[in-house]
Amino acid sequence: MKSMIHIPPPQGNLLVQGVLQKTMMKTKTFFFAVCLFLISGTGSVLAQTSSDKDEVKAKVTLAVERLDEAFKLDKEKHSVIEDIFSTFYQGQQKIKNNIQRPAPASGLAQGLAGQDFQSVRKKNEALIDERDKRLKKELTEEQYKKWKGEIEPSLHKRR
Repeated sequence: MKSMIHIPPPQGNLLVQGVLQKTMMKTKTFFFAVCLFLISGTGSVLAQTSSDKDEVKAKVTLAVERLDEAFKLDKEKHSVIEDIFSTFYQGQQKIKNNIQRPAPASGLAQGLAGQDFQSVRKKNEALIDERDKRLKKELTEEQYKKWKGEIEPSLHKRR
């Protein structure tokens, strides 16, 4: 009868297998962490865009409500006025988002790289001029005076 002697496999193979398993686990963990980071970044960008839209909508609603309370706008006028303010506040939001973009590593203050305060002010003034021009066409002279003297200033106080 032959005695069987069991010879264990060399320990080196087990060691290599263990190292491979640890490396694979680290790789999977790293990949998972990168995926989570990318997903969370996308979510915040989408949330900001949604927040911007909500902010614009709230400003439009407030302005139109104030004009409607003062002048009892008919449906057609209401729709046109709403479009005027929607265009205006969306333009302002684009300017605001452009300012808040991080500056490149140029040493300039955040958001002011490539544009200065005066150019931002000019863009905003152009939006205001366009809005006012359109409002003048839709409102009577007396209504426009009330808009400039009472209603518009009251919108600035809500901050």
